[in-house]
Amino acid sequence: MKTGDNEEYKNVLLLWTVVACVVVALLTGLSIYFYDVSPKNVEITDSLIPRKEYQAIYLLPKEKHADDKYRLNDFLEVTSRLGIKAYAVDEISNNEECMDLIREYISRDVSIIVSPSPALNECINTAVKKYDNTKNVYFVSAYDRNLEKSDKLITFKVHQYQVYYLSGIIAATVNTETSENFFVVSELNEDAYRNINAFTLGVRKYKKNGIVKVIVLKSKNENIQYSQLIEAQKRNPDARIMTADYTDITVDDFCEQKMYYCIRYDKDFANKYFLSNIASVQVDYRGFFSRVLSRTVTNSFESGNYLLDVSTGTVRITNFNEGIIPPNTMQLLDLALYRFMIANNDNIFSGPLYDNEHRLRLDKGYSLQDEPNDIFSMDWFVEGAVLEHL
Repeated sequence: MKTGDNEEYKNVLLLWTVVACVVVALLTGLSIYFYDVSPKNVEITDSLIPRKEYQAIYLLPKEKHADDKYRLNDFLEVTSRLGIKAYAVDEISNNEECMDLIREYISRDVSIIVSPSPALNECINTAVKKYDNTKNVYFVSAYDRNLEKSDKLITFKVHQYQVYYLSGIIAATVNTETSENFFVVSELNEDAYRNINAFTLGVRKYKKNGIVKVIVLKSKNENIQYSQLIEAQKRNPDARIMTADYTDITVDDFCEQKMYYCIRYDKDFANKYFLSNIASVQVDYRGFFSRVLSRTVTNSFESGNYLLDVSTGTVRITNFNEGIIPPNTMQLLDLALYRFMIANNDNIFSGPLYDNEHRLRLDKGYSLQDEPNDIFSMDWFVEGAVLEHL
C-alpha cells in the first residue's frame, strides 16, 4: 500500500470514529431525556414494624381468671397497634381441644400463641415440645411451676401485693373509727393469700390491732354475691373499708349503695368514680405485650420469665381521693413507693412474721423471696387476717 493510501485510510477511520461517538452521545442524551427518573414505589420495610403476615391467638378456658377481661383487651390493643392480626378463643373445655386449636391456627400461619391460664398449661407444655423446631412459632403464658422451660416460651408473673400493702396503709389511716376491714376474693389461691396478707401487713403497720375479714364469694350469681356482702355487713357493722383483688360489679354496687370506703381493683375507675371510692389498684399489661410481641415479630424473641410489678409500671395504685385520704398518708405512700421502685429495700414479708394462729412462720432477719417455695406458695394468713365464714 502506498503512503498516500495510508493517510487517506486514517482520515476515513477517524471520521467514522467521530461519527460513532456523536451518535452514541445523541442516543445517550435522548435516553436520559425520555427516561422516567421520577421516584418509584419502592416498599420500605422498617425493622420495627412487623410484617402483615404475623398473626397471634389468645386462648382462654371456660373458667376464666377475673383479670382476663383487661388482660385480653390490652393484648388486642397492642396487636392492633403493631399491625398483628389477632384472634381470641375462649370456652376451651380441655387440653385436647386446646391442642386442636393450636394445630389449626399454626397451619394458618399463626406465629404467637398466648395462653395465660394455668388450666391450659398441660396443653402449652405439649405444644411447646411439638413445635420446638418450628420456625417463627412462639408461646406466652402466665408463670406456673408446672410449665417446663423452653427457648420457645415466655412466662410472666404479676406482683400485686405491693400495691395492696399500700392499700392497707390507706385503710389504716382513713378508717380511724374501727380496726375492721373487708377483703373480697373470688377464690383463695396463692395470689389471693399474697395480696390479702400484704394488705393486712399494711393495715397493721399503722394500726397495730387491725383486722382484715376475708370474704370468699361462693357464686358467680350477682344476687347471691350481694347477699353475702350484706350478711358480712350485718355480722361486722363497724367495718367501713372494703377492697377486692378482682373487678366485679357486685362490689362496685355494694360500695356505692352502702357508702363503704372502697379501694377498687378496676382499670376503668375514672369512668365509675363514686364518692366513697378512695383509690384504685390497676394492672396494665400493654407495656409487657408490646415488648414481647415487638421482639417476637422482629426475630429477637427472648424466652424466660418476666416479672410485672410496681417497679416496671405494670402495677400501680392511683386515682386517690384526696378529699378523704389525709395529707400525711400521701407522704407515707410516696415513701413506700420510693422504697419499692428506687431503693428496692423494702421487703413486705420480713420476719418476725406470725400466722393468724400466732405461730412463728419467719424468724427476725429473714425475708420471703420470690421463689416457688416462698411467696409463690403462700397458703396461710398472716396475723390479723381472718376468714369470714358466711
